[in-house]
Amino acid sequence: MEPASIINTQTILPDQAALVSVQSTGSNTAEVIVKLTTTIKRTQWQLTILNSAGNGTNATLSEGSIEQLDLFNLTTFNLSNLSAGQSYRLRLGFLYNQKDTITVERIYTHATYNPWKRLAHLVFNDGLYTGSVIDRSDDLSGQLVRLTRYVDDDQWQSNVYSYRTNQWFTTDAPSLPPRRGMVEYNVFFQGKDLAYFYGLGYLVNDEIPGKYAYQRDMYAILNGFFTDVIPFYGGQPGELAYFITTEWAYFLTNNGSPAMRRIYADLDQEDRAPLPEAPGVLATFSIGEMGYVVNQVPGQQPHLFAYDSGADVWIRKADFPGKARSRGIGFSVQNKGYYGLGTDANQQGLRDLWQYDPATDQWQYHTDYPGQGNTYVVVFSPSNRQTRTYIGFGYENQTRTDSPAKRIIGCTDFWEFAP
Repeated sequence: MEPASIINTQTILPDQAALVSVQSTGSNTAEVIVKLTTTIKRTQWQLTILNSAGNGTNATLSEGSIEQLDLFNLTTFNLSNLSAGQSYRLRLGFLYNQKDTITVERIYTHATYNPWKRLAHLVFNDGLYTGSVIDRSDDLSGQLVRLTRYVDDDQWQSNVYSYRTNQWFTTDAPSLPPRRGMVEYNVFFQGKDLAYFYGLGYLVNDEIPGKYAYQRDMYAILNGFFTDVIPFYGGQPGELAYFITTEWAYFLTNNGSPAMRRIYADLDQEDRAPLPEAPGVLATFSIGEMGYVVNQVPGQQPHLFAYDSGADVWIRKADFPGKARSRGIGFSVQNKGYYGLGTDANQQGLRDLWQYDPATDQWQYHTDYPGQGNTYVVVFSPSNRQTRTYIGFGYENQTRTDSPAKRIIGCTDFWEFAP
């Protein structure tokens, strides 16, 4: 099977506005954040609220504070007179590129449960709006995490987020040539000594669309010492999905061979039992020493497989019961798995998030993501995997009321999920 056809998501965005987030703040209130470039005047955009059918509603919308950042401003709106379980339609109309009027919309269903905390935006408008996130090596509590993004063939950008101060600051990037899809992860040699790995990814030649040069080089820092991973990665070429246990990282290939490769904290590599069916686009998470893979294949419900790393056995689990999708994300918090977001068969962006309980082998709807992105969203559970996950950035498949009905927008918002 051919390697995955990966969307070239590098964009430079012109003047724009975006409805970034809607999140509950109380039994009948919610907060809305609108993002606007600094060149858009207040007379050039408007936010309105309707009921789900597009008619009038008793809900009220009031404009609040403005946070001024270097490249854009964030305007807060307060929603009130909401009813739990009721759906509302938010519409943002604005002047695009100083000539065209665009209206985007978002359906919000009010809920009193809110496990989300809005964190500081990272301010940028170039390169990819996705990347890799890792614990900073001197703090594995999740208080400091580093995001690395591909900007262009000559430049990385790395920033560290401080949970204590809710701020981003710049830091040194990994010491390897820039590439898209870089993999970063931490494992522990013999369960105690930190081993940090990075590398892989792919290169794109813009003059040859659809062709990708998949990289096999990996590097590691073991007990403070740098080393190449030799031999180079020996798994199948392609866009990789992976999950980690305490000492091992396990790699599969999206839309490729079902073969699986694992790399130990001391650099050893070996093949393991293949995924029981041909992979589509994979979403992964791990709970303890078990890895979980959600197989997203067009035209079928996503299948869930659990991998027992001790026995080298795959076990088919309950199929995902929600809407079929692609480019959904997976992660784990407090011994539960979570899966959602992505896009449906019509490229409509999705924000629903579902919880999987391995003790009962059951799925249930949990919450909606309040942020902007749908696809290529960055998700990271700190190495202790105890209390929270970070989610953000990525791309929004934006719903418009005019033609064309969809456009893809890069996102800069960042969130904490703590169920």
